[in-house]
Amino acid sequence: MTKSRWAALGLVLSLMVAVQHFGLEQQPETKAEAPMKRVADLPASDVLPTYMASLFFGAFRAVAVDILWIQLRKVEEEKRWYERREIVKLISYVQPRNPEVWSHLGWHSAYNVANGFTDPEKSWEWVKFGLLWLRKGISTLPNEPYLKDQLAYTLWHKPSWRDGELDVALLKRIEEDAELQAALRPDGVKADRPQSAFELAIPWLVMAREELLSRDYELTQMGLYLYPDGMDGFTRMCMILQGMYEWKRNRPEEAKEWFRKAQRQCEDMLARSPDAPPRPGFEHRYKNGLSSIFTDWAEMYKSYPDLVDLEVKARSGKREDQLALMTLLQSLLVKHGPIDEMWFWNRYNPRSLLNSVKLSLITDKTTRICPDIQECNDSLDLGTDLNPGDLALANLAPEGLDVDCYWMGVVPPPELKPPPARPAKPVPVTATLTRVGKLPLKVTIYDTARRPIRQELLTKEGATAIQFAAPDWGRYFLKVEADPATSPWPADTRYKFQYSVEQ
Repeated sequence: MTKSRWAALGLVLSLMVAVQHFGLEQQPETKAEAPMKRVADLPASDVLPTYMASLFFGAFRAVAVDILWIQLRKVEEEKRWYERREIVKLISYVQPRNPEVWSHLGWHSAYNVANGFTDPEKSWEWVKFGLLWLRKGISTLPNEPYLKDQLAYTLWHKPSWRDGELDVALLKRIEEDAELQAALRPDGVKADRPQSAFELAIPWLVMAREELLSRDYELTQMGLYLYPDGMDGFTRMCMILQGMYEWKRNRPEEAKEWFRKAQRQCEDMLARSPDAPPRPGFEHRYKNGLSSIFTDWAEMYKSYPDLVDLEVKARSGKREDQLALMTLLQSLLVKHGPIDEMWFWNRYNPRSLLNSVKLSLITDKTTRICPDIQECNDSLDLGTDLNPGDLALANLAPEGLDVDCYWMGVVPPPELKPPPARPAKPVPVTATLTRVGKLPLKVTIYDTARRPIRQELLTKEGATAIQFAAPDWGRYFLKVEADPATSPWPADTRYKFQYSVEQ
C-alpha cells in the first residue's frame, strides 16, 4: 500500500473515532443506554446478549436498529411471526431503553398474532408471551408508567374487549398458570391465592397513577397521552369487571364487595378533580376535569349490591321476585342512562339481564310467544331505532312498569351531495299509531334537542296519524305510555307504530 493510501486510511479512521467520540457518543440515546453496558446492573438472562450488542454496535447502534426495524416490517407483512419475535428480541438487546420496543411486541403478540390462530393453544402461547414480554420491559424500565399501563391494559382488556361479556376460558388460563401468577405481580407483592387478570392489573395501574401524578401526563413516542385520571378510570373498570366475574361464578358476596370498591373508586376520582372541595389525602389533583359520568357511576354503583341480591332471589322463578329485580334495574337505567357498559341492557342482545328478565315477564308461558320483541326501550336513551316504513308491533307490559320510546331518523336524501346543513324547508313526518288493545295511549313527539313538540291522546279504535314538520336533520323521538298510568290496565295493551318521511 502506498504512503498516500496509508495516509488516507489513517485520516478516515481518525474521522470515525472523532465522529464516534465527539458526535454519536454524546447523543442523548447513547448516553441513556450507557448503563446497559454495566453488566452488574443487568438481569442475568440478558447480560451476555445486551452487553455484546452494546460492545459490538457501539455508537453505531442506531444504524443497526434501523436495519432491524426495516426487516421487522418485512417479516410482519409476510406473517412470519416467530421470526418477527426474534427480531424484536434482538432490537431489545441493542435498544433496551426504548419503551416502544417492549410495548410494540407485547401488544402485537397478545392481540394481532394471537387472534390470527384458530388453535386455542397457539393463541394462548402468544397471549402469554405478550404478557411476559411486557413484564420484562417493566423490569428493564422500572420507572416507565407507559409499560405498566400496557401490561394492565392487556390484562383487563383482552378478556373483556366486548362490552357485557367475559372470556372465561382466558381468565381461567391466567389464573391457573403458575408462571404468570408469579411473574405478573409487582416485585415484593405476594398473594395467598391465584388472582384474576383484573386483580393482577390493578396494582400496575395504581403504580402508573402515582408516577403520573408527579408529572401530570406523559406523551409516548407513538403519540399516546397518559394521564393519572386515565389510570384511575381503568382501575374502576377492573373493579367492575372483577365484580361481574365473581357474580358470573356465583360468588355474590365477593361480587358485591368489588362493586362497593368501584363505587368508592369513583368517589375518590371525583375528590381528585380540579374543582373538588379539599379532602385529606387527595391534595394532589388531576390536571383535567372529570366527565359527569363518574358522578352517575358513583350513584349507580351504590345499588349494584342490591341488584346482586335481587338477582339471586329471582332465580326462584317467582314473578314477584323477577318484578322486584326488573323494577330496580330498569329504574337505574332510565335515571342514569345506559352507562352500564352493556352488562344489564343491550338493544340487540336478549340475554342481557334486563332484557331477559323483562321479556320473560311478558312472554306467554303457554305458547312461548313474546308479544313485544322491542322491549327495554323505556327512555329516550334506550329507544328502539326504526327506519321509515318499519312496523313496530308492541304492547305496554308489565302493568305500570312500561313506557316505549322510539327513534325516528330524518336524513338528507342520498342525491343531495354534499347535503346542506339544514333542509331548505321543514320536512313533513307522519307517525301512525294504531290501538289494537283497549288501553288508552298518550303519544309524545320530541325534537332533536329532546324538547316535546307534539302530544296526542289515543282513545279511539283504529289508526291515528300524527304529523309534524322537522326543521333539522337528525334523530327525533316518540314516546308511548299509558293514559292514565294507574292500574288496572286491560289485558290487551297492544298497538302498532310506523312513520314516514316526505322528502
